[in-house]
Amino acid sequence: MKILTFIRKNLFFVLVLAAYLILLLVKRETALESAGNSVYYLREMVMIMPVVFILTALLDAWIPKDKILRYLGRAAGVKGILLSFLIGSLSAGPLYAAFPMCVMLHKKGASLRNLVIILSAWAVIKLPMLLNEAKYLGLKFMAVRWTLTVLAILLISFLTSLMVRSSDLPEGETEQNP
Repeated sequence: MKILTFIRKNLFFVLVLAAYLILLLVKRETALESAGNSVYYLREMVMIMPVVFILTALLDAWIPKDKILRYLGRAAGVKGILLSFLIGSLSAGPLYAAFPMCVMLHKKGASLRNLVIILSAWAVIKLPMLLNEAKYLGLKFMAVRWTLTVLAILLISFLTSLMVRSSDLPEGETEQNP
């Protein structure tokens, strides 16, 4: 029974482990390369996430809720949208580092629309990426891609805010105690 409980609670992990084992039997070299990549990314996460959690905790302590509501809340309007694009575009680090910060912002009253903008901008319109894109693909390509990306982010954030309510997002612990 304990094994079944473990499998139910860790289904994704068990499925990934099973996939690695099957791949190991079928294509050993690919399995070893995949495992090496997984170890690399896990090591990267272990190095980055403690810093992210510390910075998020500091932002949580230092930035009052009324400031978040004023600049990133529902009533922030265009100012909130621009600030969200700025936060996402000037961010550093991988996208998974943005999630703890967005959880903290959500708890302090940031609108879902602005959270989607922050995450999307973090993923696809970082300033260093734009500079490299202009260098290698040309300024015109970068400008057109950036414009279309910003428009897509605005549309997606608007649609998300219509379809998902803030109350749909999990609060606190994600596991239910039996």
